[in-house]
Amino acid sequence: MQNTNGVAVCGVKALHSSLSTGNQSKAGDVSKGCILMEQLTPSLCYLKSRHGEGSIAGLLVHASNEKMSIYQAMRKGILSPGAALILLEAQAATGFLIDPVTDQQLSVDEALQAGIIGPDVYDNLQSAEKALLGYKDPYTGDTLSLFQAMKKELVVNSHGIRLLEAQIATGGIIDPCSSERIPVDVAYKRGMFDEDMNKILLDPRDDTRGFFDPNTQDNLTYLELKQRCVTDPDTGLCLLIVTDKLLKGVQISIDDQFKKIFKKTLVSLKYGRFKDRSATLWEIINSEYFTEDQIREFINNFKSGKVTIDAIIISVTATIEQAERKKKEISFHGLRRKVSALQLWESKIIDDNLLRKLEQGITTIKEVSQLQSVDQYLTGTCSIAGVVVESTNEKMSIYQAMRKQMLMPGAALIMLEAQAATGFLIDPVKNVKLTVDEAAEAGLVGPELRQKLLSAERAVTGYKDPYTSDMISLFQAMRKDLIVKDHGIRLLEAQIATGGIIDPVNSHRLPVDVAYKRGLFDEEMNKILLDPSDDTKGFFDPNTKDNLTYLQLQERCVTEPETELCLLCLRDLRYIDQQTEVAFKQATFSITRGKFQGRTISIWEFINTQYVTDTKRREIVQEFKSGTITIQQVITTLITIIEETERKTHSDITVDGLRKKVPLEELLNSEVIQTRVFEDLQMGRKTIEELLQMDSVWKYLYGESSIAGILLGHSNEKISIYQAMRKQMLMRGTALILLEAQAATGFLIDPVKNVKLTVDEAVKAGLVGAELHQKLLSAERAVTGYKDPYTGDVISLFQALKKDLIVKDHGIRLLEAQIATGGIIDPVHSHRLPVNVAYKRGLFDEEMNKILADAGDDTKGFFDPNSKENLTYLELKERCVTDPGTGLCLLKMTDQRVKDQRSYSIVETQRAFRGEAMSITCGTFKGQTLSVWDLIHSEYFTEEKRQELIEKYSRKEINMKTIITTITTIIEQTQTASTTKLPLQSAQGYTAEAIEAAFRKVTVSFSVWCLIHSKLFTEEQRKELIEKYSRKEIDMETIIRTITTIIEETQTQTVPSMTFTGLRCEISLQELVESEIIDLTTLQELKQGKKTVQDVSELDSVKIYLKGSDSIAGVLVESTKEKMSIYQAMRKQMLMRGTALILLEAQAATGFLIDPVKNVMLTVDEAVKAGLVGPEIHQKLLSAERAVTGYKDPYTGDMISLFQALKKDLIVKDHGIRLLEAQIATGGIIDPMHSHRLPVNVAYKRGMFDEDMNKILADAGDDTKGFFDPNSKENLTYLQLKERCIKDPVTGLCFLLLQK
Repeated sequence: MQNTNGVAVCGVKALHSSLSTGNQSKAGDVSKGCILMEQLTPSLCYLKSRHGEGSIAGLLVHASNEKMSIYQAMRKGILSPGAALILLEAQAATGFLIDPVTDQQLSVDEALQAGIIGPDVYDNLQSAEKALLGYKDPYTGDTLSLFQAMKKELVVNSHGIRLLEAQIATGGIIDPCSSERIPVDVAYKRGMFDEDMNKILLDPRDDTRGFFDPNTQDNLTYLELKQRCVTDPDTGLCLLIVTDKLLKGVQISIDDQFKKIFKKTLVSLKYGRFKDRSATLWEIINSEYFTEDQIREFINNFKSGKVTIDAIIISVTATIEQAERKKKEISFHGLRRKVSALQLWESKIIDDNLLRKLEQGITTIKEVSQLQSVDQYLTGTCSIAGVVVESTNEKMSIYQAMRKQMLMPGAALIMLEAQAATGFLIDPVKNVKLTVDEAAEAGLVGPELRQKLLSAERAVTGYKDPYTSDMISLFQAMRKDLIVKDHGIRLLEAQIATGGIIDPVNSHRLPVDVAYKRGLFDEEMNKILLDPSDDTKGFFDPNTKDNLTYLQLQERCVTEPETELCLLCLRDLRYIDQQTEVAFKQATFSITRGKFQGRTISIWEFINTQYVTDTKRREIVQEFKSGTITIQQVITTLITIIEETERKTHSDITVDGLRKKVPLEELLNSEVIQTRVFEDLQMGRKTIEELLQMDSVWKYLYGESSIAGILLGHSNEKISIYQAMRKQMLMRGTALILLEAQAATGFLIDPVKNVKLTVDEAVKAGLVGAELHQKLLSAERAVTGYKDPYTGDVISLFQALKKDLIVKDHGIRLLEAQIATGGIIDPVHSHRLPVNVAYKRGLFDEEMNKILADAGDDTKGFFDPNSKENLTYLELKERCVTDPGTGLCLLKMTDQRVKDQRSYSIVETQRAFRGEAMSITCGTFKGQTLSVWDLIHSEYFTEEKRQELIEKYSRKEINMKTIITTITTIIEQTQTASTTKLPLQSAQGYTAEAIEAAFRKVTVSFSVWCLIHSKLFTEEQRKELIEKYSRKEIDMETIIRTITTIIEETQTQTVPSMTFTGLRCEISLQELVESEIIDLTTLQELKQGKKTVQDVSELDSVKIYLKGSDSIAGVLVESTKEKMSIYQAMRKQMLMRGTALILLEAQAATGFLIDPVKNVMLTVDEAVKAGLVGPEIHQKLLSAERAVTGYKDPYTGDMISLFQALKKDLIVKDHGIRLLEAQIATGGIIDPMHSHRLPVNVAYKRGMFDEDMNKILADAGDDTKGFFDPNSKENLTYLQLKERCIKDPVTGLCFLLLQK
């Protein structure tokens, strides 16, 4: 760094100020030069921990809630370069550059290396960073503060004021010598501030209003701009909101006099982000709360005198208040009324993170309601819903059982009261929940019980305190003696057994700790309920005649699989005599597994559980009565029943594999576990937790650590492999191979956070860059499996190698890494295998074993950056160290290696390349002088070649002279190759090389050569000009006149006001011209008024691209001639669900879902709302509809097409091909950005189609035969299936004829 001396001084002082007396020797060592600068890093972080309030960290896009860095916003055109640079300079001058997405705080150098900023702003930001690190006094060599540098005119005054104002706005002036912010009075004393500057900063005039609000176009001070920001709830960072209007480039025109009035009018609001501060009316109406139309309406009405400023203030206040209240109206269905998200948060049912996601719309009410942790408190678990008669399997309500005298009135009433007190009365036959009044009205219970059940229901709706009239809970009513204690305890116990104590005020259940705090429960009552004595055993088992708690009675019930209702099984036990009953009650046994594991219960209780069928019970009783079996033999029989039942239950036990669940049986078949362990697990003698603690099992499920990251020898700092590459500590090739090994052995690893991620997750989290995404996805297939192109089966890495689907060296390297980290991975079963099992399954063989056993060139595919040796993965792993904290395997970089690798930084390399110029004698740039940097970024160099040169130079393996020689050679070789393809003209004409040189030399804003190869010229026009010039029939002046004429004609032909209706939005005329849908003749006719937009829209050549041809709209039943929708045909079981879904997806992916009866086209959301399709397929169809509306690229945030999403593996290949084939069969590939279909050649140009996909679709093989003919049972392409359809003569819709 340039300020090494200044930083050293700061470091020593900071160290002295923060160390105790016992550590003064260390500080002394620093001052003597005994400690390296790297060892000062923790102390230099002193400023970071005392950085005051945050600077403006980035932008928050209101519409999408997307966070982005300031530099990224500049690159996307959201911020102008000037506005962005000023904000970045403020960051650099107040502490650190900030990435708001990853919440990283970096120095300018670190930010450049991490890609947070680019080289274009580096020098400016390094200069601004001196406000933090200090300026060097050119006369004395001392370190100066920002203010001192301004006084000595080392910094431009306006620039310095801006940075100083930013420092004060974020916590105080920074003293670079003590690395801390200081109060203003201390700054005065140290000469880092004075009265004159204080006056300038206190008076916000043009001098200090050096920052810009892109939403309002106002010049502001840094503090004013900060006040307009919002705080990110996740990170606490300060973010500047970006409104939709700014993104769309909306400019509101207003006279200066009216604008001044709006700016001078201050408004105080009680809601939203303007709460607790005064804001100008101009700022408020330009905020995210108001649309462009609303702003224009305010301005126009005010200008015309229709409204006053006061009226506008009232209007905006009401709008913001309404918007904020709407945000808070996130409510859930409680037991009797709505429950707000805030109430759930206050009750600790949802946390801060979930509340924020709800408020920001990231997650839905439905999704949160379905969470078990939330549903438990909103609806509770099921109370005893009814009874089921064992002998007949008849289901009935508790009241009905009482009426049929299967339950005694007292027992039935108590169970119905428990239902009422836990939420609702239940009709188990109809699976309906009702309030007491609704149940009485529906005849679920009789009127004679109504009052008693209404009384019990108050445990849900609340009791009225006779003294205060407040609504109180069941427990509070008990404490006030408003209900009988035994009755209250029974109802309270039922509530706890079904999910939690009910808060009648908030209409939901509560966690126990919250119930304590609200006075709805206490320790004394908890003890009563925990001790199942007579006080709480208020329920009755009609089978065994036992008094039980509600929870005990629930445990004796059965759960109906279809409805998940809890039903009390009524058994006929009259065949059991009293002597047998007594014997069975006296005999007890211990249960070691299953539902009653760890309990000792009587034979009598157990034979009345769901473990024992009526037939088996009768058999046991009969044999015991006849003396055939003894009590001990009965117990043995019952234990056998438990074991057999649980064995069946445990046969579905799975453990987590690398990507999916692995059944226990698969582990047995793979010889990962032995039969004894398998049986122990089935019998419950061993738990899954115990299984996973076995090293032999863990090894094959998850493997050993791959090389997880780098450990820097000089500082013991851990960094990821990608980070080491970005810092040029590892060569790109070495890093890539290590990352591929990680991906191929399970996961990419963040060694700092000790987190394992899939490749997609790692790219999203920023652990690796997007430029490596595809390569690492390819390596990851060693875990997830390769697709056999001939059979479609998932195959392993070794099998893919044998079929030549991957390069041999690459495959061997990945296979060797798998073996070195635990074993070969079976992608079908998602775990590693013992070698002998791998042999049996064809995932390894003897030949490959010999290759890997012999550490020759084939397997030495890894590189030790310290010793420069080629090694096997195992050898490289053996040279690593194990991190004691995480157990991760880290490659230690020696101090010398780190020093070597840091020879040239990225910035130094770029400066060298930019500073070296070359005169070019041939090729594209003949006669020009360009920098080496520009030349290696020209068309002559591939990305790989460019990176190779940069890396070799930065490691000092080559010098600049070698680079210049390389560039010259490449240009000459390329030119020689291209020139040999250009035939010479006649003796009187020009050669092709001469023509190109002449056309490049002459410019009309751009070179003639570039212009004739632009969209202005057709291929024929271009050839004609070149040929005429080569034959000397025309001169350069004529060519320039021709180009000028065409440009002028093209400009006059543009008619921006004309738009056409697209699939989802309006399409400009210019877009249709550029898409080659409308030709120049039609364009001229539109311009001259000879044709209207409607006329052109109806032209077949245009209509096909605007609307497409019909997809298969519905079905026609041949026997009845009845027309119906595809969904209706599925519901009537005329079409299989899979067949129907695929046809509906094709509709969605080609434009709209179709109601063939009403002849209406609808979006997916509209179709669900209208009942054309059911909600159960809503999400699947929305996914297919993205083929029309566009997919979001997770790495760039850009909207991309179906084909582009396919290429990035964002959708399953077969699914994508099916949708693409449907688009082509109905008119053409859809461009979601422009909302219309494209001619094939334009789709090629825009990257929305390519030759490979064309071949796949042209060859009607299995890849594209994704549709099914229900009549012939054949697999067909969409086009083939369409050809078998018939057209409705009235509507023109395409119908699939159902023959039976």
